[in-house]
Amino acid sequence: MSKATKHWDKIYQTKDHTKLSWSQTQASISLDWILNYTNKKDTIIDVGAGVSVLIDNLLDKGYKNLSLLEFSPIAIQTVKNRLKNHLGHVTFYNENILNFQSNAEFDLWHDRAVFHFLTNTKDQQTYIQKLNQQLKSGGYFLLATFAPTGPKQCSELDVVQYDSDKIIQLLGVDFKLIKTTNEAHPHPNGSTQDFNYFLFQKC
Repeated sequence: MSKATKHWDKIYQTKDHTKLSWSQTQASISLDWILNYTNKKDTIIDVGAGVSVLIDNLLDKGYKNLSLLEFSPIAIQTVKNRLKNHLGHVTFYNENILNFQSNAEFDLWHDRAVFHFLTNTKDQQTYIQKLNQQLKSGGYFLLATFAPTGPKQCSELDVVQYDSDKIIQLLGVDFKLIKTTNEAHPHPNGSTQDFNYFLFQKC
């Protein structure tokens, strides 16, 4: 087991999932954007899903072609247990996004707070290559990261903060920015964390 896997397994095994800093009772912004830009037959992947309720929200709305990619086996099993009556509509990938290989292509790629953990250029470029390989032409990339006014670390790991200019420069000409917004995400400890959300379309 890799050091990173041990790190995330420990978090999901030892902490109350509702007290994690990124916890949501409903994935409001992501869900609204997905509902506005996709239909129920579209293929959607949630990258670094953890134990997020986004997959539950989409199932409740009638989506049936869903995939979930997560590093931590414990998080994967937690979600499988929670979705035991819907497993026929969800494909699970228990792996590092940087090693992701699949014949599947997706209409929408969702990432709430994985990309900002990639702090070196090589890993960032590998991620973008995977995104380009797996996302259909005309498909959407919905990304949420810490904003420049947000934390510099999360779960004892360094992160990279992004604004529109910074992420546009990284993605290059293959992606067109459709919309962006910010969120003061409420931390369970009573504070807030500043996120930026970006919706791109693959050209």
